[in-house]
Amino acid sequence: MKQDHPYVGVDGIITNDKGEILLMHRTAGAYTGYWGLIAGAIEWGEEVKDALKREAMEEIGVELGNIKFTGRYYDKIGRHPTKTFICLPHTCDIISGTPRPVSECDEVRWFPKEEVRKMTLAYDHKQMLEDLDLI
Repeated sequence: MKQDHPYVGVDGIITNDKGEILLMHRTAGAYTGYWGLIAGAIEWGEEVKDALKREAMEEIGVELGNIKFTGRYYDKIGRHPTKTFICLPHTCDIISGTPRPVSECDEVRWFPKEEVRKMTLAYDHKQMLEDLDLI
């Protein structure tokens, strides 16, 4: 494992009125080829919610609102293949825009929770969804 410093990231958990979960198919970085939540590192001088808003706009072209910290954090060694990454998941809603691939993904789709239960997701995103009883 790379010896550096810990990174802090955000994860966006978005559901619709049918209880489906929004996932993106990753094409860049760690876990390329896997489905996962909107996620990314907080940049220097950036507040947590602003980082999540930026990641959502950069990755899937939507504006987020109703952002709420889940009260859980994830820091298991090995959750990221090359870095020590502490992640702060948040539930949130799309307040404008239609989810579409913008960067770091080639597909964005709503999945029923039954299907997500059977999937292997990037990082520990599946654990995050299980911990919130979403799958």
